[in-house]
Amino acid sequence: MLDYMKKRPMLLCAVICSIICIVGFFSRIAVFCCGLLIIAVFFIMIQKKIKHKYIFIVFMLFAVSVSVLITENRIDEAVTADSSTVEGRFIVIEDSESHGNYYSSVLEANGCEGLRDGTRIFTFYKNGGFKCGNTLKARIKISSFDETYKIYNYSKGIYLSGNILNASVTDEKGDYILYLIGNIRKYIADTLFANMGYKQAATLTAIVSGDRTYLSDEFYGHIKSAGVSHVMVVSGMHLSVIVMLMTYLGERLFYNRYLKALTVVFTVIFVTALCGFTKSILRAGICYIIYAAGIALNRENTPENTLGGAVSLILIAEPFAIFNISFQLSVLSTLGIVACSIPCLKYIKEKKIIENRILLIIISAVSVTVFALIFTLPVTIYVFGYASTVSIVTNLLISEAVTLALSFAAAALVLNLFLPIIAKPLFVLSDIVVKYIDFVIDEFGSLPFATVTLGKIPFIISLAVLFGVISALFACKKHSDMLKLKKMNSKIVREGGGKLKWR
Repeated sequence: MLDYMKKRPMLLCAVICSIICIVGFFSRIAVFCCGLLIIAVFFIMIQKKIKHKYIFIVFMLFAVSVSVLITENRIDEAVTADSSTVEGRFIVIEDSESHGNYYSSVLEANGCEGLRDGTRIFTFYKNGGFKCGNTLKARIKISSFDETYKIYNYSKGIYLSGNILNASVTDEKGDYILYLIGNIRKYIADTLFANMGYKQAATLTAIVSGDRTYLSDEFYGHIKSAGVSHVMVVSGMHLSVIVMLMTYLGERLFYNRYLKALTVVFTVIFVTALCGFTKSILRAGICYIIYAAGIALNRENTPENTLGGAVSLILIAEPFAIFNISFQLSVLSTLGIVACSIPCLKYIKEKKIIENRILLIIISAVSVTVFALIFTLPVTIYVFGYASTVSIVTNLLISEAVTLALSFAAAALVLNLFLPIIAKPLFVLSDIVVKYIDFVIDEFGSLPFATVTLGKIPFIISLAVLFGVISALFACKKHSDMLKLKKMNSKIVREGGGKLKWR
């Protein structure tokens, strides 16, 4: 374990950063003391001339500690407005969402007396129609969150809630970037609904942009029961498809590695913005930006270090993102894939245990699904109180179909701007693939045994299984290394040399 972490220092950094953020939510004094300890360690490491990469990690830990304290101070400042009425300018961060008799939206203060600029408020209003990027003049009755909703909203950077007493749009393009993103999302939805069946368009809109507005309650229930909610939350899987398409084009259009890296960066920024900068897409986006930096610098990096670096940077920017469920599931599933699934598949290929290509593809899909499930199962049980019994089968049946549908849709949406005739067949293909995805989700998600309610004991068992899998993999890795060492020693001894020692 220690040797593994030494080779992946950024993964270790991410783990410690996560602990600091969790502790900081409950105890500010503990984080302050932790910060002082980190400063002392930092100077000792400089004096002892420790490797730069470890000094950098200590610096990152200090940055997270400072960020936690700053965030706590901002929350304290924001909640002083509790029970007061504020008036001023606000920017709409999320489109109004209908809840029957009222609408909800997220606003950001931008020239409001009594609130710091940038303070986000989850608001309720009797009227709707606010669009992302609109500037409002509004009067809002402020209230702080109770304990039930505090962690959920703090994880999204929202520290206050409020009832809008009156509001009017003063500028439709107040924040032009947000306004443009809102229009692009609208273009995606309108185009898909104009070229596909309603249910298929609703599903594909959720897959492409993460907008679940058009999904029926019944179908969304089937999605959760089938254990494929991650398909409707734009994350690494979705971003990887689009980045792969752009990388493929970049390799054929640009021979310069810097231009290839810029292609990846611009693609990531665009898709991340389009999907509303959710924590899951941010994690994936930062990973790909680090990957792009590797292309530009002509350096390789381990996937675990890339993941750890992305998590650490996000926690520096928003320390309480650690409590965001989609962020947790995204990170843990990715860790399961890169730390367990990929090494196992690599071992199978190196040892030529299985050489049949089709069988390898099947085993690859199964291992990715199983390890992602094992790593996310404790969080799923703890947060939702149930687990899907059909998740593995459903994911295996639709994973490649989702990639195919997303690829067709992305190409069709771009071509539709210039050559609608060519785009039409791609929409038809997307429609066919999504019909299959909907069919699988409906069939498995509606089964009476699709979910099973679980309590504390299964949660503990899931943790034990997780640690058991990790321990087994480390044991296998050590055994493999020892066999290699033994083989090398035999060769050296035959040639008259001395034995190597295990470190």
